[in-house]
Amino acid sequence: MNHQVFTLLGFAQKAGKIVSGETGCTAAIKHKKALLVIFSADAAESTKTQIKFLCRQNKIECREWGSKIDLGNSIGKSPRAVLAVTEKGFASAILKILMSSV
Repeated sequence: MNHQVFTLLGFAQKAGKIVSGETGCTAAIKHKKALLVIFSADAAESTKTQIKFLCRQNKIECREWGSKIDLGNSIGKSPRAVLAVTEKGFASAILKILMSSV
């Protein structure tokens, strides 16, 4: 588990650049506000399928990373299945780390 991702997600949350939860993330994707979507490995299969489809349809990067607890803890909230990053700098920094750890 890459702790840099936790740190960046926490900073993005403090800056108000994170949307969390399936409903909020779906809206952010549809309105093209999301630049990077992260869903947990333990999210429901239907959630993963829906988020991947919406991201593909709207040409938004999406990645599977961590658990619901990991995602929630990283932004100081209860467990979350999906997070959307809405700021370019945070999104590109997080994506760079996620791609290098594959």
